[in-house]
Amino acid sequence: MNASSQAITPELASKIAYLAVLFRTAFPGSTVDLTPWLSDAETQCQLESCSIDLSFYLPQKVELLACRCILMQVHFSEDLLAANCQIETVQAYGYSGQIYPEEQWQFSTTDWAFAGPSLPRGEHQERFKSLVNSIFRLFEHTNQVNTSG
Repeated sequence: MNASSQAITPELASKIAYLAVLFRTAFPGSTVDLTPWLSDAETQCQLESCSIDLSFYLPQKVELLACRCILMQVHFSEDLLAANCQIETVQAYGYSGQIYPEEQWQFSTTDWAFAGPSLPRGEHQERFKSLVNSIFRLFEHTNQVNTSG
């Protein structure tokens, strides 16, 4: 679900904003889109209500990540307002170009591995994994503010 739609409490809004800060710190020059999905009914009915989805646009084709755009989905065990809600997985997809995007790679914390035809270099994969670790720490307690990242 669009990250902007999941900013339903001050705590979640703070965490979503801080997630964007974490990404921009790791990959300077990037911009964030908190609404990567269309708002039409057909698209919205296909989205998971237990996820925070956002995209990042990188300046030109950033060689270090081998893509121009990243769609990131942070999946949770249940509704974000539930007392027992926990972060489960982070998935990311790297795409080339904006007009005719082609998937360059996928990443999932299921196996902490990248796959695809054009992968980021090793040291940049490690930087991305470090960012994802920070996201796990950020959302360790979903409804509490913890920006120690």
